[in-house]
Order: sequence, then structure tokens, then C-alpha cells
Amino acid sequence: MRRSYYLVRHGRAVYQHRGFRFEDHPPGTDWPLSAAGRAQAERAAVEVLRHGVERVVSSRLARAVSTAEAIAQRGGVPYEHRWGALNEIHPRTLRAAEAGERWSWWEGWLAARAVRRYAARGSAPGPYDPRIAEDRVRGVLARLDALPERRVAVVSHGFFILLSVLLIGGRVRYRWIDNCSVTRIDADGAGRYRMVSFARPLPA
Repeated sequence: MRRSYYLVRHGRAVYQHRGFRFEDHPPGTDWPLSAAGRAQAERAAVEVLRHGVERVVSSRLARAVSTAEAIAQRGGVPYEHRWGALNEIHPRTLRAAEAGERWSWWEGWLAARAVRRYAARGSAPGPYDPRIAEDRVRGVLARLDALPERRVAVVSHGFFILLSVLLIGGRVRYRWIDNCSVTRIDADGAGRYRMVSFARPLPA
């Protein structure tokens, strides 16, 4: 029985605004959506629900929770789960180093390359251990497969979504994943997954 998962990156958060200073906020701040992000979430709800989504799940972080709530409320579909496994994956986590508040795009590129090599060859020489991401992603997919609904919106974070696609063998270019863009992954019910579309932006 085919299932479809619509991976949505959360709406624009306050830290993504020009001129924002991380230094002015305590480490570990759970960033909420900005006003622009809330508007994006409402638009994303319309886009995602047209696919017949029957349930919404999200990470535990505020920006994802608010985005998921917008989808669930507009569609009148269940939203009962805040899954810690859907929280963002920090690139440094994959090399067993302490993850700070911020990370560079170069660091993210290196970690993503290691994950892609691991998915293709079963090994990834270097400082990154893709199995750390694989455990998270495979656990989430198994949990989604166990839900009674066949079409689920999954609100998460950019790097988590990219690594998920790479780990199931999706061939994509590393690129910026827009806020509230939608990535579709289909499951066949037997533990096999296929990327249908990647980081499709909201219609203008």
C-alpha cells in the first residue's frame, strides 16, 4: 500500500531576518516564527492540504510546531505528535563533536557529501559518521509507516530534510531549501522509499 509523506520546512523564523544578531540571545533559544513565517505557514497549509493530507507531525521546536498547527487547524486534521527525532540535525553531530548554536554552510556541505557517499557506497571516510543521521531518519520513517493515515505532512528542518532524501537514495543538488518548501517521499509499505519531488517552493 503506497503512502506519501510531505516534508515541509518550517516557516521563516525570527533569526532569519536581515540584521538579526544571534549574540543578543541566549544559546539554545527556541526560535518562533516571524510575522512573515506565520503568513508562509498559512500559505503552506493550503498547498499541502490539496494533496489530501490526513495527519500532521512535526519536530518539537517552536518554528515547526507553529507551522504544523497552521496546517492542522486549516485542514481539521489530527496533530498530536511533536517528535524530537524530527528536530534539526547539526552537521557537527555527525562527527561526534559538540554542536554549537550556529554552523557554517561549508560544514553542512561536507556532512551532506559524507551522507551521500554512505548512501551510495555503504561507507564514508572522514570525520563524519552518517549512521548517526541514518538512525534518526530511519526511525522517523518507520514511525510514519506505522501511522494509520497514508498521507502525512511532516514539518521539520532544512538539513534534516536534505539528509533524509540523500539517505533514501534521492539524487539532488545541495541547495538552499526554502522555508515552507515541500519534499515528497513515497513509501511502498515494505520499507522502500522514493523521492518524488524535492524542496518545491510555495507558488508565488
